Amino acid sequence: MKFIDRDLISYDKALLLMEQLMQKASEEKDDFILFCRHHEVFTVGSDKSDFKIKAVKTDRGGSITYHDEGQLMIYFIVHVPYPAKFYKAVLNILGDFFRRYDKRICYDKKRPGFYIKNRKIASLGFRYKNGISKHGVAINLFTDLEKFNTINPCDLDGIEATSMRKEGYEISVEEAKKQIKDLVTHRRLELLLPA
Repeated sequence: MKFIDRDLISYDKALLLMEQLMQKASEEKDDFILFCRHHEVFTVGSDKSDFKIKAVKTDRGGSITYHDEGQLMIYFIVHVPYPAKFYKAVLNILGDFFRRYDKRICYDKKRPGFYIKNRKIASLGFRYKNGISKHGVAINLFTDLEKFNTINPCDLDGIEATSMRKEGYEISVEEAKKQIKDLVTHRRLELLLPA
C-alpha cells in the first residue's frame, strides 16, 4: 500500500491521476491512498443536469457537492473484492477519526455521510471498476461554508454543510492526513489490503 500526497491540485488533474493509479494498481497489484485538496469546484455524480450552478460531471456516486482548499480529500484506489466490507472499514476509519474530537459526529446510513444532527461534515462517494475502488472521502476541515451552502449538499433537503473549524475544532490539513494515515495503517486488514 502506498500513500501519495499531492496537496493542492485541480479536480480534473485528480481524476486523471486516479485513472493512472487504477491502471497501475491493475498491472502491479498495488494499492494507493491519495491525499489532496482541490481549488474550489462543484462536482456532480448523478445524471441530473438541472443544477443552476456549473458543476464538473464525474463518475462517483452521489449528487452535487463542493470542494475547496479547506477540505481534505482521501481517494482510495485499492483492490476491493468485497465492496460492502471495504465500505464498512472506511466508515470505521472515519468514525475513529471523528470520535477523537466529537462523539456527536456519526454516520447516517439513510443520508450517506457523517453529520452532527443536520450538519454534514464529511461525504463519501465510490465507484468500483474491475475490482478496484475509485474516489473516496471528503472531510470539511475549514471549508468555505458560504459557498458550500449555496447548494443542498448531496441534493439533500434540510441539510447544511459544516466544518471541523465551525464546530470548534481547529485541525490542520497535515495533522488530519497523519491521523488518517495512522488509522488506515491500523485498519489495513479490514480494508483487505496487503502490508
